[in-house]
Order: sequence, then C-alpha cells, then structure tokens
Amino acid sequence: MKTRLLLVALLAVAAWLALPSVAAAAAPVEVTFRFNDAEHKELRAALDVFEKQNPNIKVTLQRIAWGDAREQFLREAAVGQGPDIVHLGQVMVRSMGQAGVFLKLNDLVKKHGLAERWPSDFLSTDLASQDDGTIHAIPWTVDTFAMVYNRDLLKQAGIARFPETWEELRQANRQMKAKTGKVGWGFPAGSGSTNSIWFFCNFYWWSHGWALVDRAPDGKYAMNITVDQIAEAFDYYNSHFKEGLNDKAMLAVTNWGAQELIEGMVQGNIAIISTPEFVLTQIEEAYRARYPGKPLPFASTIHPRDRNGSKTFIGGRTLSVNVNARHPDETFQVIKYLITPEIYTKYYVGQWPAQKSLLAKIERPASHAGYAEQLKHARTWGPYSSGPVAIPIMWNAVGRAAGSVFTGEKTSRAAAKELSDLIQAELAKAR
Repeated sequence: MKTRLLLVALLAVAAWLALPSVAAAAAPVEVTFRFNDAEHKELRAALDVFEKQNPNIKVTLQRIAWGDAREQFLREAAVGQGPDIVHLGQVMVRSMGQAGVFLKLNDLVKKHGLAERWPSDFLSTDLASQDDGTIHAIPWTVDTFAMVYNRDLLKQAGIARFPETWEELRQANRQMKAKTGKVGWGFPAGSGSTNSIWFFCNFYWWSHGWALVDRAPDGKYAMNITVDQIAEAFDYYNSHFKEGLNDKAMLAVTNWGAQELIEGMVQGNIAIISTPEFVLTQIEEAYRARYPGKPLPFASTIHPRDRNGSKTFIGGRTLSVNVNARHPDETFQVIKYLITPEIYTKYYVGQWPAQKSLLAKIERPASHAGYAEQLKHARTWGPYSSGPVAIPIMWNAVGRAAGSVFTGEKTSRAAAKELSDLIQAELAKAR
C-alpha cells in the first residue's frame, strides 16, 4: 500500500513539472537591448555580469548605427515590434514619446527607488520627460564641448593663464599670432548642414543670457535675442578671419573633430580648439604615437564666460522602454544596472554618467578635467528641443547666416535679420 501511494505521489509531481506553464515559469525572461555606440563588446561583458547576478533575466544585445536608430525603432514600435530597451539621443525622446512609442516609466522609477533622485540627481530630466510629468527615458550619459589647449604654446606666447572671457580669448589669439605666428583658437567655420559654428554661436549667446528660442513662464515659446545680439556673435567670430587670427582654410571645415584640427594640435600649429572629449583622446593618442616618451602638452578647461557664465550644451544618451515590452519590470532592472558606477568605470569608459552624484567619482586623466568642470556650467537644449522650431532648421540657418558673413556676402546685421525672421516665422506657425 505504501509503495503504491509513493508511486502515485511521484507520478503526480512528474505530471505537475511537465505542465507547460511551470516549464515557462522556470525559463529566464528575455529582454532585448539595442545599443548604438562602438562599445558593443564591452557592454556585452557588462550584461554577462548582470545575467549571472540575475539568472531569471537573459539580455540579447542588438546593434544599430546611430543614423538608423530613430527611424528604425519608430517603424518597429508602430507594428508592435522592436527591442525592449532603446538607446537614443536626449533630443530625440520628447517627440518620440509624444508619438506613443515609449512606456510611461513613472511607476517603475518609483518602484525601483529612483523617484527621490529623479529631480535632484539626474541631468537632462526635462528632455527625458513630457510637460505633464510623464517620464519616457532614463538619462544615461552626458557630454559637452570643452576648450582644449596646448600649454607649451600658450607659454611661448606669454599667456600665463587661459582666457576667461570672450574678449580675453580674442586678445590671447592676437598675442599668439604676434609672438609665435601660430593660430590661437582654430575653430571650424564651414556652413554645411552639420556645422560647428552653430555650437560656437550658441555658446556665445547663452553666456550673455540670450537664446534663439526660449520659453516664457506661461509656457509659450519666443525668441530671447535681438537682431543686433545675433549679429554680435557673427562679428566676434568674423573678426578672427578679418585679423588673420584663424586660418581661412577653416571656412571649408565644418566638423568639430576634423582631421585638420587634430593634426593642427598634434603638430603644434593650433593652440586651442573647442571639441568633445573623444577628440581630445584622439589628439593625445596621435601625439603619443608621433612623439613617444614626450610629455603631453594638452589640457582642457571651460569656455569663456560673460554675465550668464560659461555656457555650453549638455548632450548625451538616454534609455527608453518600448511600449510593446512584454516584461517591463525585468526590462527596468536591466536599465537600473546600466546606470550603476561600474558601467562607467569598467565597460562604458569615456562616457560621463547623467547623475550628479557620480560625476565626481569618475576618474579621468588630468588633461580631461575641463570636461567635468564644463558639465557643471552646461545647459540642456531645453526650449530648442521641446519648442516648435526644429533644431536642424536652426542649425542649418545659423550655419548659412554665419557663413554669408565670413565670406563677405552679407553684413552681420543683414544675415542676423534673415535668421531672426526665419525663426519668428517658424514660431508663428505654431501659434
């Protein structure tokens, strides 16, 4: 009798284990993460660690080029497909979120203990959420431009400290040319669609408290700059060409990391550039290869200031969850792991965390210290991104306007008036 009862019990257990639902419950939940940067292998290694710590979650890492990331995800999400976690630029989130492709993250942020840190610790939360407070992304990394300079060249020119104001910088450029014959600040001034002068003009305007698009307390968008103030930036940069302080060949260069700039810094023909951190890394690697054993002469610092301080932009990357994600909680566990300190120190090295509390904990070479300092002074694109005038429209228009001044085609005021009229017209369409 006992043997028969035992046999029945064993058969019952075996039958229960064989049920499809039980087998499915025992299998790991699968989460897909689509990543756009070059550190694919490093991120895979990080996710391997995560999977060991969380055996109930398996992460599939997909890869896509930045140029395809946005449109591809929009197409997939519209038909109920796509990765669970999507890697995007900060300025992409609001418009995509309004299209309904992202999961609302407010409850998950609260559940996983990030709610208290959300407004005070995370950077660029305004671009990661909508006006009604809906959170559509977790800010992942931040970056910006800093001034990179050659200490030896500044010393040769008798410049004891890096200039702190725009006028001091122009005077230093004059001194550099007079004492050494070299270029002080070599800035690319080409007018192509992805020109750099767009950034440099905005840095100048923002440091004065001006902006092409701003948002009033009542929520309405408007220009916060006059025609003469727009022209002032054009005149400032044009003076470098008129006085021979910047090489006219820079009128054909648009990219902030162009080879002409890197070589100019490595060869010691340019003393100063404004550029993202990865370009400084490229310059230092090239210098080490060219001059083995020679100490690096480079350093970085913040941009010139005016009454509104030193201002650049906060750019960076975010992580959003597909509205079609089947396992939102497990998906968010992956995101929470990806914003831990070890990710930035071991796997995604070269990226600054989008959390104030972590910025000071990330070690970088001393020559890169200017980037951490500049981030403290940077602003988000804010109304430029959330407002009715698309950034690409303004970016192109500023490049064309500045270029027409640099080539002598138009006066600075005429170019500024055309730019102002264009933005006013775009704002009017939205009213």
